[in-house]
Amino acid sequence: MKKFLAVTLTCALLLAGLLACAGQTEEKQADLSAFAKGLTEQYEFAGYLTEMTPEYPYYEEDMNRCLPGLLEMDLEQMVIYMTMITLNNGEFSMVQAKSSEDAAKAAEIFQARIDAQVQGGAFYPETIEGWKKAQVITKGSVVALISAGDSQSSAVEAFEKLFA
Repeated sequence: MKKFLAVTLTCALLLAGLLACAGQTEEKQADLSAFAKGLTEQYEFAGYLTEMTPEYPYYEEDMNRCLPGLLEMDLEQMVIYMTMITLNNGEFSMVQAKSSEDAAKAAEIFQARIDAQVQGGAFYPETIEGWKKAQVITKGSVVALISAGDSQSSAVEAFEKLFA
């Protein structure tokens, strides 16, 4: 009887452990730089974009103006492609945060960018209409701002496939 009880208890503990592990999924790691490179090769609007890196002459100034607060965040990855002209027909920005709080903050920053562009920052009616289609997408700790005008749905679909 003791053996039967010990075996039953052991099986119950193993089953509980397996069920607990089944509920935990490891977040898929996405190479945002490689994905961004693919976007620049696929979409015509991307030819007008500049990758925002510290080597860009107005990096801090433009980042703080367009995406205030993003540079102060401690991020795993950050890939920003934007244009500083008023004929801004699209851009994409992606970050991987180290915490869910930072992911939420990045999403707020990206949404504020979209709102500013829609409210006249994009200047021309056609570009404003393109920005109205823009989306902020969060996949775990990865957050993206995708503004691709008429190519919006295919660009979003490509981003979502990174996590499938």
